[in-house]
Amino acid sequence: MRGDANRRRAGFTLVEALVALAVLVAFAGALGPNLFHSRRILASGKGRVNAALLLRSLIEAPFDRENGAQTREGETGGFRWRVAARQIVLDTPVFDGPPPGRREEGRADKEGKEEDEPKWTAYRVEARVVWGEGQAIAAETIRLAKAR
Repeated sequence: MRGDANRRRAGFTLVEALVALAVLVAFAGALGPNLFHSRRILASGKGRVNAALLLRSLIEAPFDRENGAQTREGETGGFRWRVAARQIVLDTPVFDGPPPGRREEGRADKEGKEEDEPKWTAYRVEARVVWGEGQAIAAETIRLAKAR
């Protein structure tokens, strides 16, 4: 008789196995949507980081100053991008004489006429990167370049 009693206790009953399976299904059902949502958040975070890196490289890339306003567009690795560089025209103030405490510099000729042409030109550079559905990142900066 003792051998039969040990054999019955050696495994799980059908009811115990069904209860364990029901608990496992309930646990997976409760965590499933949260795991899916966290994966989506992680994927969008990676997209934002990659878009920010692309945006930075687009802003820092050299541009052709000869043509004035310039717009470039393209697509790289699933990211659509657009960069626009425009010259900013500023009215330069005209002073009667040199600033106090400084000697006169920048004479154009021996008659004493100052150069009116600016030595630097300002450019406004705007960039935008779009990916996914309605996800975009944009930046703008001002860059200086020697006047030609």
